[in-house]
Amino acid sequence: MPVHLPTRAVTIELSQSRLDDIDPEATVRFFADRSFNTLVVFALGYLHGETYYPSDHAPSREGLGDRDVFGEFVSHAHAAGLGVVAYVNSFFGGPDAWENHPEWTQRWADGTETTQGMAKGLCINSPYGARIIEVVGEVARRYPIEGVYIDEPSLQSWCACQACADRYLADTGRELPLNVSPQDHDFAAFLDWRTAVVAEFVNAAGVAARTARPGTSVIAQHAFPLASTSDAHFRHLFWGRTSGRRPPQFEGWYRPSFYGQDIGRVGEGLDIVAIEPWRRFVGTPAWWVGAAVSYARAAGRYKPVLPLMEYPHFPWGLSRLSDDELTVACADVVASGGELWWPMYAPGQADASGWDRLAGVFAELGNARPVDAHEAADVGVMVSRRSAERFAMGHVDDLYLDHLLGTMQIVRELHRPCRVLAAEALDGADLDGLRIVVVPSAACLDAREADLLAQWVRAGGHLLTIGPTATHDEAGRWRGTGLLDDVLGLRQTADSVAAGLGYVVAAPDSGLPTRTPVRDDQYSLEVTTATVLAEVTPMWDLFEPPPEVEGHPSVTRHRVERGTADHIAIGLGRLRYRYELFEAVDLVRALLASTGSQISGTELGPQVGLHTWSSEAGLHVFLVNMTSLDTTGCVPVLADQVITVPGGASVSSVRGTALRVEQRGAAQRVTVPSLRHWDCLVVR
Repeated sequence: MPVHLPTRAVTIELSQSRLDDIDPEATVRFFADRSFNTLVVFALGYLHGETYYPSDHAPSREGLGDRDVFGEFVSHAHAAGLGVVAYVNSFFGGPDAWENHPEWTQRWADGTETTQGMAKGLCINSPYGARIIEVVGEVARRYPIEGVYIDEPSLQSWCACQACADRYLADTGRELPLNVSPQDHDFAAFLDWRTAVVAEFVNAAGVAARTARPGTSVIAQHAFPLASTSDAHFRHLFWGRTSGRRPPQFEGWYRPSFYGQDIGRVGEGLDIVAIEPWRRFVGTPAWWVGAAVSYARAAGRYKPVLPLMEYPHFPWGLSRLSDDELTVACADVVASGGELWWPMYAPGQADASGWDRLAGVFAELGNARPVDAHEAADVGVMVSRRSAERFAMGHVDDLYLDHLLGTMQIVRELHRPCRVLAAEALDGADLDGLRIVVVPSAACLDAREADLLAQWVRAGGHLLTIGPTATHDEAGRWRGTGLLDDVLGLRQTADSVAAGLGYVVAAPDSGLPTRTPVRDDQYSLEVTTATVLAEVTPMWDLFEPPPEVEGHPSVTRHRVERGTADHIAIGLGRLRYRYELFEAVDLVRALLASTGSQISGTELGPQVGLHTWSSEAGLHVFLVNMTSLDTTGCVPVLADQVITVPGGASVSSVRGTALRVEQRGAAQRVTVPSLRHWDCLVVR
């Protein structure tokens, strides 16, 4: 049987547990009483590559003796009606492996090994990778499990071990590189090779599981999508101490690149995509978790997404989530298309109060997003993994992610239903139903991706590109001519305009805000057939009068057959995200105002998220209140939150909220008189 949907899962972190504390029957009862339906139980852990059952292929946990803890969990879970997913760590192995086979360890470019306690990081290209696949098959064959979860399938050290060097030479005919080489095609090929190796390993493990037990769900980790490895946040979080698992070459990189993970490639062999969106660990806003879920859905071709969320027994957090953030995070994940999953460390030492709160959250959420529902957003924001990895590599920490996350924040504040698109997985069906696509700083789009966008615009879509778009190749090197320049009606050049203390000044009758303050560089534009809607004034000194010089084109519009292509040259998302440029929302709202929406947040608080799903029961409209959550851990009750829906429809709340509905022409104005954490309105 596959994993339950909707999923309410918990991982029993046995590597973090004392053996004398482990009581499978009591632990299962604890979670069954709190409405969990799935347990992820360690079969092979990360303490030292230890098993919790008698294995023919890997050593058991010291002190386990003849006990089959994993088997006990399976029996008790099934008796209580819970499914079981076998956890298998594929990265950390113990002395039995690395003492006898030092050549199996992953190596940094300088030969350093990754060490964690008594364990070391081992390479999936070595025979240890084959051991893990044997364990996966063994567990699936012996136990009636619902799924297998493969944790940390990665080359997170670099990896420069002999097995990798030999395989890279055999696969490519080249020596394995030992240095970062920005804008180098051979180095770009090395990055692609790493993700291919990880995807191949996960696929082989999945084949072993399904061969041993047909119907078993295969799940694998993808760590921290839409986040970087920048040390700045880590130094603040850990008082100057940083992780010893990241080689210095990966400082400031897109975090999945450090692991060698690509959801799109790994996802081909999965039934469920798993991610780790620990926002406090990477210093991102509360809404980032839902955005990461939405991205993982798109990159994984809309397979179920299981995000492992921060919680009380999360050892790297400063504190457990507040009840408000716990409730809102659950609602936002479900509203973004995800399932729900937490780790429990040291089961015998559990803080029951937080888990009790989850039981209430599950009951409140119920089936608010039906399993058969599909997302009904009319705005898409595109993520380009290639750009995150290769655009401005090593130049400015988080440059692409600042642009991306800030743009996501701007679009959220427009209060139009939005979903995330994955450029590398994009096809025509992804664009169906979208009226607007926003593409922030996707410098490294390839020809296929650019062509799909161009076709969509010509068919009537409204495209908004922000920052350099399709200007760099797959290695991050300047192309000379942007692949979407004709659609945008301009030429993006390699020259830049500094606007450190300047304004975007709107042209008369453009409909844009007269002046928008900015602080950033932009690529210089040569306008061909587009209309200039606004210009940027160049930088001047803080303590001198502004110079009397001509502005440079910064905001343009181009009519393309039936569609519209707008371009903002300056990095508006970064300005919103890093410099709190709230005026950026007004500029984007004005640009997109001509393209209507079936559902819109007419009068919503700035930090209320809006998500829409369609099912046979109707249109499900989620409102998720994140007001002040990042700064206080609490959300206030908001009065009179208003959305607009099509006229003539019946509207009800799944939470039983008494709504006020007024007919306004062809539309209806729906007022939620009181919004605390979340609500879901069903429009029929």
